[in-house]
Amino acid sequence: MKIDKSSQQKILLVDVDSTIPNMALMKLSTFHKHKGDVVEIVKLKYSGIPGKRTRTLIDNTKYNKVYGSIIFTPNKEVIQFKKPEFKNYQVGGTGTLDFSIKLPDEIDDLEEDFSIYPDNDEMIGFTSRGCIRNCSFCFVRRKEGLLCKYRGWERIVHAAEKYKLKKIRFLDNNFLANKHCEETMQGLINAKVSCSFNEGLDFRLIDDKKAKLLSKLKYYPTEFIFAFDDISYLPIINKQYKILKKYIKKDWKIKFYCYLHPDMPLSATVNRLEWARKNKALIYIMKDKDCYRSKYKNFYRDLCSWANAPGIYKNYTFIEHMKHKSKNMKRKMESCKLYNQALGGKK
Repeated sequence: MKIDKSSQQKILLVDVDSTIPNMALMKLSTFHKHKGDVVEIVKLKYSGIPGKRTRTLIDNTKYNKVYGSIIFTPNKEVIQFKKPEFKNYQVGGTGTLDFSIKLPDEIDDLEEDFSIYPDNDEMIGFTSRGCIRNCSFCFVRRKEGLLCKYRGWERIVHAAEKYKLKKIRFLDNNFLANKHCEETMQGLINAKVSCSFNEGLDFRLIDDKKAKLLSKLKYYPTEFIFAFDDISYLPIINKQYKILKKYIKKDWKIKFYCYLHPDMPLSATVNRLEWARKNKALIYIMKDKDCYRSKYKNFYRDLCSWANAPGIYKNYTFIEHMKHKSKNMKRKMESCKLYNQALGGKK
């Protein structure tokens, strides 16, 4: 197709803080390349951890249109434009907290342009959007609404083949809540597709059929990840864990995302970690941004250095870990004291 260069535009995509290829920016790239526009991308690689932020100046005078995407709320004001009065830019994403900014349907329906992330080695995609839950710490329901079907698994597999990507990571916010999840898993099993789920699976929705299908997937990296966000889930997790272990029998093959907020009693966090270790399941602590301002921030950091390191967590108790890790005797004693108190339900 011959391109009319007189109408060709120059487009800049700004990926502020994505840890995986940014789907919205890839769709925008496809849209503008179909029009014959020239597309550039800059990846700023900001962390999602709160702290002092320096701003990045974007020269929007060089482009006809600039799109920015921000995932993490601490970065919502890091982009600064050389000529803000030009208004030739649009910044969206969860991190802006403006959930009215969405891709038009005709762009959202396009395939993603993975060529702008040449170092990526896996396909990513959603089979559903939204969620049946409404967790206080999560933006999904406010941003995407109730769970609904989004893409068929076959379309995602086809796109992976197009880009010669041999692994697929599904980004569904609650994969098991999708009424098509069993059909999807069976299709992936039959097609022998290497796959994983990016978000913690919903333990409350496990039954024998789903557990059996999960166990038959060609799954990577190694652990099936579930969410254990609140100690009040313990009774249902005890029940569902027995079902899951009938089919996934290997120790440490199951991992739990453990949400941590400073408003939670320390005992609620410590006892989740102890339960998982006792049941030979891995843990990954996901700290709320408010943890970085908590009086227990050093203790939280010590918990993460233990629980988020599988080789240490499997082989050492927290107390044993602190004995070898910390050179600061005062901090070591304080963290060990807090841990023991939490085990006794005092914190």
